[in-house]
Amino acid sequence: MVSGAGITVMGGGQTGQLCVSSQRMAALEDLQFTMGVGPCQDAFSTGQPVHAASLGVAAVSRWPAFVAMARDTGIGSVFAYPLAVNGAKIGVMTLYQDLEGGLTASQHDDSIAMAEVLTETVLSLQDAAPEGILAEGLEEAVAYRAQVHQASGMVSIQLRIPVAEALMRIRAYAFAHEEPIGVVAADIVARRLRLADDRQPGEGV
Repeated sequence: MVSGAGITVMGGGQTGQLCVSSQRMAALEDLQFTMGVGPCQDAFSTGQPVHAASLGVAAVSRWPAFVAMARDTGIGSVFAYPLAVNGAKIGVMTLYQDLEGGLTASQHDDSIAMAEVLTETVLSLQDAAPEGILAEGLEEAVAYRAQVHQASGMVSIQLRIPVAEALMRIRAYAFAHEEPIGVVAADIVARRLRLADDRQPGEGV
């Protein structure tokens, strides 16, 4: 039996939780964005469902930080389904179970059908919005994620490193200090936090 779910919109450099069933699911969804790895990320990048019926050795080797938190919060299995249509990917629906074990064939088919309905719903919301502007519900979902990218740009300039590396440093700081990446980003943007340049002399630009 599915214990919870998360729906995340992704794409165009933006990511945000559209809907989560509980705070522990929200934390797991946020961790995947913070670390840039997890079933949700894999389902989005491959465009295929990702099933982890057991968070054992195989899952640990793929997503160590995610598995550790999932286990700590009582999750035994995870199933991620991309929200996609005609090759265009817009997000992921992730299902969580407290118990280990795979989905039945019927549950899998129902999950695919639900992912298709969610995809059409998100696209319908966006179709009703003015061109070039995110629909109201979607804009709220990605709002604080945009701040992460703003913070990445600031760190990039401060440390004279590529934006991609700056984002990695922010993710690493958030993980090391057990803080949501959005909180760290907000502190950077508000200039309450400045990441240290820990490179060796002569390294980098």
